[in-house]
Amino acid sequence: MKILLAISLLVFLAGLLYRWRGWFSQGIQASGETVSFSTRLAAAGRGLLRTLSGASLIPLIKSLGADVILQKRLLAKSFRRWLAHGLILVGFLALLLMHGLGTGVSEFFFSGYYSALQPFLSLRNLFGLLVLLGLALALHRRLTDRPLRVKSLPSDWLAIGVVAAIIGSGFLLESVKISSYDAYRAMVDDYGDVADDAEELALETYWAAEQGLVPRQAIKPYDPELVEQGREISSRSCVECHAPATGAFVSFPLAKAFGPLASALGDKGVTAGLFYLHLLSCLALLAWLPFSKMFHVIAVPVSLLINGVLGFKKDPAEAANTLNRQSIGLSACTHCGACSELCSSLMFYESFQNDFILPSEKVQLLKQVAAGRPIDQATLNHLQRGLYICTSCDRCSTVCPSGINLRELFVSARYHLLGRGIPETSLLSHFSFPLAIARRFVNEHLQALKRLEAMFSQHFRKLADLGTLQLAAAPAEVGTESYRSCYTCQRCTNICPVVRLYDDPVQHLDLLPHQIIYSLGIGNKELAMGARMIWSCSTCYLCQEHCPNQVQLTDIFYRLKNAAVTTIESGGRA
Repeated sequence: MKILLAISLLVFLAGLLYRWRGWFSQGIQASGETVSFSTRLAAAGRGLLRTLSGASLIPLIKSLGADVILQKRLLAKSFRRWLAHGLILVGFLALLLMHGLGTGVSEFFFSGYYSALQPFLSLRNLFGLLVLLGLALALHRRLTDRPLRVKSLPSDWLAIGVVAAIIGSGFLLESVKISSYDAYRAMVDDYGDVADDAEELALETYWAAEQGLVPRQAIKPYDPELVEQGREISSRSCVECHAPATGAFVSFPLAKAFGPLASALGDKGVTAGLFYLHLLSCLALLAWLPFSKMFHVIAVPVSLLINGVLGFKKDPAEAANTLNRQSIGLSACTHCGACSELCSSLMFYESFQNDFILPSEKVQLLKQVAAGRPIDQATLNHLQRGLYICTSCDRCSTVCPSGINLRELFVSARYHLLGRGIPETSLLSHFSFPLAIARRFVNEHLQALKRLEAMFSQHFRKLADLGTLQLAAAPAEVGTESYRSCYTCQRCTNICPVVRLYDDPVQHLDLLPHQIIYSLGIGNKELAMGARMIWSCSTCYLCQEHCPNQVQLTDIFYRLKNAAVTTIESGGRA
C-alpha cells in the first residue's frame, strides 16, 4: 500500500510540475509571435515581487478574503451554487485534516484526537454529511439546469463520482466496523475485561442492543438485565476508547441497515473490500487531481488573486503576463456553465445548435488549442463560427466565479485561428469588428479581411467581368419574389446611408441596392452574391421601409450573404 501511495504522490507532483510549466508555456496569442518560457516566467516573478513589496499587498489580502475564502463572485451568481461549493470544500478539507493525512496531522489540528471518541466521532460524520449534501446540490443542478444550457461532460460526472465514492465508502466502512463481530471479537480479546462466558455474553448483548453489533451469541429480544450488566462491563474496559456508536449519526443507522448483510457475506471480506475501495479512491483522486477539472482547487485561488490585484478586466503592466493570466485562467475553469447561462448569443445557439457558441464549451476546446493538441478541421471551423457569433458583451467574464477574462480569451482566439489561415466569412461585414476591441488586433483584422476578399474575388465574377447581361430562363431563388415588383425607382439607393458614404460608391460596393435587385430580376443571382454591397449593408432597413413596392431588400441581402458563404464553403464557383 505504501508503494501505491508513493506512486500516487509522484504522479501528483509530476502533474503539478506539468501544470506549472503549462502556465508559462501555453496560451492563445493573436499574433504568430511566441513569448519564451523564460520571458514569461521572469515577467510573472517581477509581477509577484511588485505585488508583495508595494501597495498591491492590500488588494491581495482583500481578494484573499473576499474572492478566495468567501467566494463572493460565486455568491453573487447563485446562493445555491455557493452553498454546494462551500459544503463540499469545508467538509472535505476538514476530513482531510482530521482524518485523511494521518495521525500526526490529525493531532496537530485536533488536540487529543481519537477516531472512536467524541466529539471526533460525530464531527467526522458531520463533515462527511456536508460533502454529500454539497454533492447532492451539485448533482441536482447538473440534472435540472439543462434548459439553461449547462452542459455536462464525462469529466464533470467523474469528479462528482470520485468524491462521492470516497465519502460513501468511508461511511460504509465505518458502519461495517461498527456491526462487525470479527472486529468486536478482536477488541474483546485484546482489551476486554471479562471474567467468564456469562460476562462475555452480557457484553455482547449490550453491544448488540446499543452499539450496532451483529451478534453471534446474543439473541433477540435482548434481556434488559444482560444489557445493563454488559453496559457495566463495557464501562470498565471499552469507554476509554469507544464512545457510544450512536454518535456516528450517519454510520450507525447504516450499520443497523447493512450490518446483517455484511455479516452474511463475511465481515472480514466486506471490511477489507470497503477499505481498499476507500483507500484506492483517495489515491486515485490524488493522482488524477492535476490532470482533471479538480485542479481548480489550486488554479482558481491563483486566478482570483491575480485578478484581484490587477483588476479583473485590466491589462497587466507586461504583455507576457496577459498570456500568463490567460493560461492560469484556462486551468481554473470548472466547466460550471455560469457563463453559458447568461450568454447573450443563446438565441443563436438555439438556431444553429453549435455547442461552441456557448462560452463554457468554447473554453474546453480552447484548452486544447492553447496546449497545441491536434484538432480536426471540422471542429476548428465550428469553434471559429462560435467565436464570431460571440457579441463581446462581456457578461461571461463578469459572472465567471473563477475570474477568467473570457472576452480577452475569445478575441485572442479569433485572431489566433485567422492567423492559422482559417477564413471567417463574417469578416466581410464591416460590423464584424467589435468596438470593444477597436484598439487591438487592427492589423490582424485587416490582413484576414484582405485574404478573405481575395478568396471571394476568385469565386465570384464582377459586373465589369461580364461582356453582356442576359435574361435567364428562370427567376432567381432568394426565398421571396418581392424583388420582381421593382421598377427601378432607385429610392433604395438614394436613401441608403452606406451608399452616401462614398463619392464613387460603385467602386467600393460593386453594385448599388437597386442594381442588386435588378440582377435578381434578370435571374443573375451570382452577380448579386459577389457584390460587396451586401456585406457593407448596415441592416438599417431604410431601403425596405421606403420601397414603394414593398421589396424586401434587407432580407434579400441576408439570404444572398448566406448563399455566398455556402458557395464558398462548398468549394463552388459562381
